[in-house]
Amino acid sequence: MRAYANARRAVLVVISLTFWAALSLAPLELAQVDEKHVLGQVSSYGFLDIGRNVMRDSHPPLYYWLAKAWWHIGHFDRPWAYRVLSVFIGLLALPFAFRVGLELTGARGGLFLLALLALNPFYIFQLVLIRMYSVVIAGGAMLTWIWLRLLRRPSQRQWLVWGVGHGLLAFAHYYSVLFTAGQGLIIVLRRPRGWRIGIAILFIFLVAFAAWFAMAVQAGSVDFTSRNLAAIPVRPLPGEVIFHFWANALVGPLADGRFAQAVGLAVGLMLGVLWLRTPRVALLPAWKDLGIATGLAFLGGVLLVLRWPFFGARYFAALLVPFMAWVLMGVLSRPYWPILLCLGLIGLAQMPLLVGRPDAGDTKEIRWISMARSSDPVLIQAWWHMLWPEYPNVRAYSWSDPKQRQAVVSGAPSFWFIGVSMYRGNWEGWLQQLRSTHLVDFHMEIDHPIRERQASVFHLVRRAQPVIWEDVDARWENGIQLKRIGWVRQEAEPGASFQVALQFTAWRPIDRRWTLFMHLVDGRGQLWANWDGEPNWPTDQWAPGQEIPLGWSVLVPLNVPAGSYRVQIGWYETGTPGFPRVPLEGAPGVDSLPLGVITVRPQELPSRIGTVREGPVELIPPVLRMIEGPQGWRLEVRTQWRSLEGASTAGWRVYLKAQGAVIELQRAIPIPEAWVQGPGWLSELWISPPLSGGRPALGWVEIAYNDRLVSRRPVWIFPNDVRWHYGWLFFNRYDR
Repeated sequence: MRAYANARRAVLVVISLTFWAALSLAPLELAQVDEKHVLGQVSSYGFLDIGRNVMRDSHPPLYYWLAKAWWHIGHFDRPWAYRVLSVFIGLLALPFAFRVGLELTGARGGLFLLALLALNPFYIFQLVLIRMYSVVIAGGAMLTWIWLRLLRRPSQRQWLVWGVGHGLLAFAHYYSVLFTAGQGLIIVLRRPRGWRIGIAILFIFLVAFAAWFAMAVQAGSVDFTSRNLAAIPVRPLPGEVIFHFWANALVGPLADGRFAQAVGLAVGLMLGVLWLRTPRVALLPAWKDLGIATGLAFLGGVLLVLRWPFFGARYFAALLVPFMAWVLMGVLSRPYWPILLCLGLIGLAQMPLLVGRPDAGDTKEIRWISMARSSDPVLIQAWWHMLWPEYPNVRAYSWSDPKQRQAVVSGAPSFWFIGVSMYRGNWEGWLQQLRSTHLVDFHMEIDHPIRERQASVFHLVRRAQPVIWEDVDARWENGIQLKRIGWVRQEAEPGASFQVALQFTAWRPIDRRWTLFMHLVDGRGQLWANWDGEPNWPTDQWAPGQEIPLGWSVLVPLNVPAGSYRVQIGWYETGTPGFPRVPLEGAPGVDSLPLGVITVRPQELPSRIGTVREGPVELIPPVLRMIEGPQGWRLEVRTQWRSLEGASTAGWRVYLKAQGAVIELQRAIPIPEAWVQGPGWLSELWISPPLSGGRPALGWVEIAYNDRLVSRRPVWIFPNDVRWHYGWLFFNRYDR
């Protein structure tokens, strides 16, 4: 009894240590590929809409609904909060793994299986993902323990838990059905007392799952997944899939791929030879049952690759604990089992890859991120352009879904559209038609080494009727005359837009095309925001005396301090870099016309946990991320700061200390020197020069104001000659 009590205390200690280790290895402020899909669904849709959406793209809904419930509980708006949810759920696998080992070989086996799982890099990796795999691993561990008890000491309550648990697990991951089939077959063959009760309960859930899956297939889920995964240039045979899972279970998915394969082959051969040479040890019948159930589930999964490209090692997450228990039972009585723990430690050493480096699809154009407004919905043609991690309150909707597209266009006064540049033929006509009711006040082409990641970004504002009209008479030397100004609002918030209606005419024939600029300048004449563009009706088609109504909108960046700003307009010839500008008629040297004054209100946000104050400034904890571009990888730091006492924008300095060097970061959008005072927060983006050479290294980002250190954060630096493949493929994980 005392030994059992000590074992239980050991379980609690291991759970606590694993919790803190997982959080320390997790990229708290970043999200990877499919994690962004989860966060986008949670932040943008209700429970029913989430179910409909994931039905079309190959995901069961259970984890998405859990994440949505988590959002309702705390209204969490950062990726780390959803990692905490996954960790909380996944940690349940540890006590259940201990119970599995206890059921098979006693307290010694339980502790060894507990240690093996806690040090397993494949488990830790999936534990911190904002995906359903932590749920699946914990569910697989719990149901394996219940299943082992049912084979020996069944009870009605255990049958209820087993049937309901397997039924729910099917709605967490489709491959869980294979796990259910393996255990169900053993139940039918062994026929323990009350087995019909458990099968009947399970059958009810499986009927519901079959109905769900039929609707998912009809919605194109299988075709969607096959089309996407078929683009991956790997189609392994069934034996390779099993070996790939074995290698991942030993050293994890972040270790060097060739090393993982070599280790997997060596360990497999060694265990096989030693098994044959070691005297036989009596094993419980449960070992055979566990091997058959797990093996059949593996076999069903790997045979799918003969028809569909579904071969990721992570798909077998439900089998991780039963597989490890089966292997451990076979080697526990032999002196070489500790090698499995050592291999786990090797894999864990690679976990910083996950912390410091997002996937290549996480790249966004720095100026666009700086200007993005979290309260505006975003229409996205491709899910990989999701921007949830940078601005977590964003509501993202699928442009490809006509209902979602219409809801955003008709229901939001302003929104973002992100289209895939290579597919512009699909959306250019729609965008052109939309200009009859909306104004475009931001447009940028985003470059990326992968063509599918190249994007066209637009910010659109619905045209509004002016509240105030002012008559003016301003003429430019190029023949353009401004007769009236219509103000919609004469105030704006950082990240929002302001509109102006302009009534132009031509006072003489115009023989060329001109571009209109609108500037937002402060009292010293410093430029803070602008939007340049040609009128929808080019100026060389204007007839003298014809009235030309023109709506214009300017997006106010998030780094504009609160205050009063002058709005002024002017013209320059289309195709030139903006100069020379056209002078006003009768006013030599004057090339811009003041329209009026706009008040920018302060951006008042609540302070976050970890906000620091040093001297006259306050700084919200910065967000650090690596981004990939045509020139390689660079470090990006997003800061939010304010000063109630008053501070200068020129006082800030952001720099990186890594590999014995100090690298200065520059503002992504240069801003003028200004004195900032008040409750409003300013958002800024800092970017490093391209980082190259060397191996992954731990660095420190330091943020200082007037040479006084305000914040110091660790960051893993990965230069552009180090690349991690996200797909768990049979590639060398480091691609030279």
